[in-house]
Parts: sequence; C-alpha cells; structure tokens
Amino acid sequence: ADTLGVSLNEMIRLDRRSSVKSLLNRMTNDSRLIGVSVCSPRGTLVNKSDTVPKQIACNPEIADTDDRLTLYQGTAIHVSSHKLRAPDGETLAVLNVFQNSSHLRVRAEATQRYIIFAFIGIGLLVSLVTMAVYRWTVAGPLDQLTRTLKFIAAGRTKFAKSFENTDLGPFVRNLEKVLRDLRQSKPLPAPSTTGLMTAARLREVTQRLFGEAKFCVVANREPYIHNRKGSKIEVQFPSSGLVSAVEPILRACSGVWIGHGSGSADRETADGNGIILVPPGNPEYALKRVWLSKEEEQGYYFGFANEGLWPLCHIAHTRPIFRNEDWEQYQKVNKKFADAFNEQVNGAKTIALIQDYHFALLPGILRQSRPDTVSSLFWHIPWPNPEAIAICPWKNQIMAGMLGADLIGFHTQYHCNNFLDSVDRFMEARVDRENFSVTIRGHTCYVKPFPISIEWPPRNDARPDEIPEIRAKLLEELGLPKDIMVGVGIDRLDYTKGIIERFLSIERLLEKYPQYVGKFVFIQIGAPSRTQIKRYQDFNSEVQEVTNRINWRFGQNGYEPIHLRLNHHDAAEVFRYYRASKLCYVSSLHDGMNLVAKEFIAARSDEQGVLVLSSFTGAAKELTDALIINPYDIEENADALHAALKMSPEEQRLRMQRLRQVVSTNNVYNWAA
Repeated sequence: ADTLGVSLNEMIRLDRRSSVKSLLNRMTNDSRLIGVSVCSPRGTLVNKSDTVPKQIACNPEIADTDDRLTLYQGTAIHVSSHKLRAPDGETLAVLNVFQNSSHLRVRAEATQRYIIFAFIGIGLLVSLVTMAVYRWTVAGPLDQLTRTLKFIAAGRTKFAKSFENTDLGPFVRNLEKVLRDLRQSKPLPAPSTTGLMTAARLREVTQRLFGEAKFCVVANREPYIHNRKGSKIEVQFPSSGLVSAVEPILRACSGVWIGHGSGSADRETADGNGIILVPPGNPEYALKRVWLSKEEEQGYYFGFANEGLWPLCHIAHTRPIFRNEDWEQYQKVNKKFADAFNEQVNGAKTIALIQDYHFALLPGILRQSRPDTVSSLFWHIPWPNPEAIAICPWKNQIMAGMLGADLIGFHTQYHCNNFLDSVDRFMEARVDRENFSVTIRGHTCYVKPFPISIEWPPRNDARPDEIPEIRAKLLEELGLPKDIMVGVGIDRLDYTKGIIERFLSIERLLEKYPQYVGKFVFIQIGAPSRTQIKRYQDFNSEVQEVTNRINWRFGQNGYEPIHLRLNHHDAAEVFRYYRASKLCYVSSLHDGMNLVAKEFIAARSDEQGVLVLSSFTGAAKELTDALIINPYDIEENADALHAALKMSPEEQRLRMQRLRQVVSTNNVYNWAA
C-alpha cells in the first residue's frame, strides 16, 4: 500500500483511470492477494482490480489505516484499508488490499492436531515409565515377599535365610520369630460362629485382649443388697439401669464389684473385709462393700452428686445446689473408693470400669496411685453444654479427674461433643476432634459414644405362649377386669422422668377420648428415691396430688385410671407388668439412655405391645419404631396413647420385631465389648 501510494496519488489527481486499473491488476499476481480497490473519501468505488468480488463494498468510516476480517463464500478475507492524501493533507482516496487468510485456519488446525498427538505420546510414555518403576520398585519386592511368607508359614526357614543380605532380611527375621512364638503358644478357643455378642464371646474377647487381667467395676450402687426383714435376711436385686447393664459383664468375665454397702444386713453378710461372693447360690464374682458414714453419704451422695451434678446435667428446670462441705465429702469418698480399689488390686493387672457421676474424681486418683491400670469411666447421665457446666464451682477439678481415665464413654455423640466443648472452653488441654481425644499433662484420654443396653436374652425371659397366662394372673391379683387395657410406667420417683407430664397426658386422653374411661388403666411403678432431698419430697407430694385429682375426676364404681405402686419391685416382678400391658410409656424430660424402654422390648417375646418413648432419651436414637413424643406436648401425647391403644396386632408385631432386632444386636455384651 505504501509503494502504490505515490503512483496512485498522481494518477488519481490526474484522473487517469485506465492507468490505475492496469496498476491494480498487475499487483494481484500474488497467490494470497485476492485484489486491490480504490474508493472515494465518501465510500464509493472508484476503481478495482478484476479479481475483487463485486459484493465487497467500500467502508467510508476508517482512520488513516484500518484492518478487518470478513467472510466471503466460505473464505476468510483480510481487508487492509489506507487513506491516500495529497501534499496538502487532503484525502484523495482510500486504498483497500484484500488477502486470503484461510491459510491461518489450516495452520491452526495442523498445530492443534500436532499438540493432541504430542500429549497422547507423552501420556503413553509417562504410563510406560510408571509401570516400569512400579514393577521394579513395588511389584517385584511384593512378589518376593509373598513367596517368602508362604515358605516361612510352611516352616521352610532355610529358604528365608536367602534374604538375610537383602532389604527384606530384618522383616523376615522378625516375622519368623513371631510365627515361632505363635506355634509354641497355647491356642485359644475358636471364636463363636454367631454374629450375636454373648457372654461367652465377651469372655473370649476380654481374654484375647487382656489375658488374665482382673476386671473391677466401681459403682455407687451394689448389685445385691441384703436387708433385714424381721428375723430374716432378704436379698434384693435393685431395678437399676446401671446394675442391669453392668452386672452381666462381671458374671461373664468375673472380677470384683466395689460398691456402697447400703443394706441393713450388708455388714453381717459380708466378711471382715466387706467382701461377699455373688450371685447368691451361684457365685461368679466378688462384691466388695465400702462403708460410708451418715455425714459422708449425706455430703457425697445426697448433696454434691444428687443436688449438684444430677440437676446440672439434666435439663429438667431444677436449680443445682453446690455446698463447699458437700464437695469436701465428695472428694473424701472418691479417695475412699480409690483405697478400696488399690486394696483389691494388690499388684495384679487390672481393668477398671468406673461408673457414673458419683466418681468423677476417681480416674485421676487412680492415675496417680496405679498408673498401670487401664481405666474407663462411663457417664450414665447426659453431659450439659459449656454454658451449663460453667455453673459448677469445681468444674475444672471434675473434668481433670475424669480425664485421668484412658476412655470416657457417653450414651450419645451429642454428649461427647458437649464434653469436648467444655474441656476446650475451661481446661488447658489439647482437644483432638478428629480422633475424639483429649491430651493433658502427657496423658491421652479418648471420648467416645457407647449406647448402653441390656442383657440378651433377659434372665426373666418367657415363651410367647406363657404371656397370656402371665397377664391373666397379674390382672386377677390386681383385681382388674380381664378385658381391660393396661399401660405401664417403670421409674424411680424422680423429677427428670416426666411422671407428672405423663399423668397429665393420660388425663387429656380420657378427656379427648372418653371411650377409654373404665376401659384403660395406667400402672405407675415408682420406687421412692432420695427422699432426704427436699426437691424429691416435694415431687413425691406433687405426684400424689395429681394422681388423686385425676382418679377423683374419672373414677367411678371402684374404677381408677391411675394405679400408683410406690415401692420396690424386683426385676422378675417388673417383667410381669411389661408382659401384661398394652403399652409402656417412657416420658423422660431428659435422660442419658433409659433402659426401661429396652427392657419392655426384651420382655415382649410375643411381639405385641407398643412403646411410647420420649424424644429426649438416648434410646430414641435407636428405637425409631417406637411412637416418639415430646413429653412436654400434652396434646400430642394423648394422641400417641390413643394411637397405641387402637394399633392393630399386625402393626404391633412389625414394629416389635424391628425393635427386638435392634436390642438383641446392640445388647449389653456388645456395649461392653
């Protein structure tokens, strides 16, 4: 364009159009040059070479030079425009040069193909190199190791000696030693073939893990209580969730149970060291009783444990009370139980199973006095969030004592999370939330959820065909009609169990569905508990008042909808009530697990009956085929009771089959293992 500019300026100024035409045609001999045209400043075509397509027009709006791409009949055309000016600067014309740019696309496609093939080639090369490296560095030695293991297992150690001077030499020598020791050791019994965890399988597991180590349960409550009744001594097996869950473990694994000797005849039935072999008539383990003074029991048990920690850990709207003298007794009793533990251990390797909130300090004490002891603490009640635990003046001492254990167990992951949050908030410790552990002063304690359960099959089991007879006999003893529908509640008289809310729901049921008046009775078995504490005295009075009011309102001709049985019932008697009932109502306001729900399921071998269960129990996470309720919602609870009473036998069977499958699989031996 620059070369043509001088000649064209003169020709255009002199209007020599034929000369311009001839010059433009001579310029189009290049194979990539399509043509050249000249336009007036106003955008009209003045002249062009013969090769310029007629459809390509002039562009009047250009700067001194302009470049653009256009498409003509599938061919990409590059247009370069230049203004031709007179010496005085006036624009005489616009020169347009048209070039074929399709060769750029061809080259781009060729480059793209080259890059693709290059990457494929590089990928294949890398794969071949990787395979070769794997073969030389991994597969070959693994094959060699496999052959070595086969020869060693067959006892051909001469072959193994050929590896002495190789990288596998140290490994092969150690492996030979392990196998030689195994051949020389006495083989243990073959494991049980069933998938269900049983007492025998639990015993086998503990022997494999701990050998002849001694198991020691430390709990406030003792599994067998001897009480004097007149001139006779009676043995009582408490209907405690803790006892019913933990006692089968010691019967399976043997050992010793250290508990508070609270029975009126406990001293005279034990030896001089407070030891008695139990169960009576078929002893399987030792019970070591610890004697507490009235002051110790009042401060440690009724005071700090049950007026302080119990309401603090349960969201039941009762204010916790903390007294310095109670805390002193709590520390003193924890030390007394540690002394009893050390006396029983007497140098033997021991596995300590510490139970519940009564002994929060005991793991830390044992860590100091017996660091060789493998200790675990199971917290049977909920653990509150950090805002709630902050109320306790001695929270740091309590958590430090608990962290002396190797393992802390709660019923649910939620309680584990609350505990870790509390430690993280108030303690100088490293909290590992990935592995759920706490490291403090060089000691690591794991915090894990273990939903507790019951013995399976239960000791008070019954065949399905026996249950109608059991029901008929119990109703006759109670003076109730044979066709009456029975509901049952089994609890200690405790404000956390939702007993008053339960009775209000029954009242609403009779209001809303009057057809049940005279046709439904609810039997509440509730052993008086902690009657030395004023809150429990007040609660007992409230329960009596609500019961009397509802019975007065709906009672007629000797019929009373609520039957209170405020005395102790042993496990066999409780199971009779379970089997005679249409439903079991568990309405805890806050509970760690609640084993009543699982006991009811275990009792129903006939696969009948309905479980109405509070969502605020740990059991509700597992027993999803129960009717789950909010114990505070009286209207919802009345409807749930109505649904339970009218549920068909077929639906009851389907629900109970699934519930029994859950409880039998996740039994107490599985929890212990």
